[in-house]
Amino acid sequence: MENLTAEEKRQSVEAFKSIIRKSEKALSHMKTDAPQTRLLEKRMKSARIGVDTLLARWEGQELDVSKTDLIEAKKELEGLLLTLPSFLKKSKAGSGQRTYITRRIKAFKVAVFYMDDLIKELEQA
Repeated sequence: MENLTAEEKRQSVEAFKSIIRKSEKALSHMKTDAPQTRLLEKRMKSARIGVDTLLARWEGQELDVSKTDLIEAKKELEGLLLTLPSFLKKSKAGSGQRTYITRRIKAFKVAVFYMDDLIKELEQA
């Protein structure tokens, strides 16, 4: 995963930031304590941990997250990775939507890879 270009790294970080922005906007229109609200909050937390993981790995920023939160975020992103290919199949070749989904998939895979490494490190400590 270290062989990503600077542009691929930037796109991965931006993919997570975009998810967070869209989630925050959607949350502002949802009812408090609705099941969809809790799901979106969980996904947004996972996205924040995902981007923080990437920035910690690539830019040396500190990652202040518990092992439990890291495991939950990894599981959430893995679950989302299972759903994204169906959206990719529905999108048109060369479309902006297809590019966005492809970048999101790559960002999730990289974050999950790094999260797995971090979890292993925490288990050995």
